[in-house]
Amino acid sequence: MAASSMVNAFTDVQSRFLENHSCVTAITYSYGSSAALAAQIVNGSPADVFVSASEATMNTVKNAGVTLSVDNFAKNIGEIMVSPNSKYLGRITDIASLTDAVNAGIKVGLCVATAPCGSLANTILKNANATRGAVADTESPSVEDLVTKIEMGELDAGIVFHSDCQYAQPRGLAICVAIPSAVNSTTGYYIAALTSRPIVQQYVDYINGSDFKATLQLKFGFLAP
Repeated sequence: MAASSMVNAFTDVQSRFLENHSCVTAITYSYGSSAALAAQIVNGSPADVFVSASEATMNTVKNAGVTLSVDNFAKNIGEIMVSPNSKYLGRITDIASLTDAVNAGIKVGLCVATAPCGSLANTILKNANATRGAVADTESPSVEDLVTKIEMGELDAGIVFHSDCQYAQPRGLAICVAIPSAVNSTTGYYIAALTSRPIVQQYVDYINGSDFKATLQLKFGFLAP
């Protein structure tokens, strides 16, 4: 079970892991909001590995006593993602420009507050002296859902993870607007082994390895832990 912001990276790396582990024929992923996945695991949903987009959601599982190991393997920051088809393109330059008071009629999305991307957005809004109510026209259950809505032009913009916007921009699906470091915030990515099967630890070790971390940072826009 993995945070939805890891979809692109895990899809990319899956074939390489399988090539190097001939005894494994497939990896089954279940993506979603880290908070929702943590609740499922605590309530008994079977999984070998949990990948969380925040320390708080990983602690939910860790405190329930079901983790065998926990490692921090990456970091992310927030970014404003703008639809390339938005009529406000070029006028979205900072957090204040996401409000109706600055750009009348703008449609902006945030992740729900319980999701790591929503918690991150809340911190950014607080740092920028803005409120969720002044910005959010809609709330998404996960960052993957929010990104899709922006890419499809259903929303003009939203606060997503830096890695998500950096992946979409070269494909012509988004324009990324950086958030100043004085306002921005970070979140850590954690991986936990939930079962003791040897292949599970091998997968965890692979995600913690230098090759995968380099791919995360150079190709997908994640930061070093």
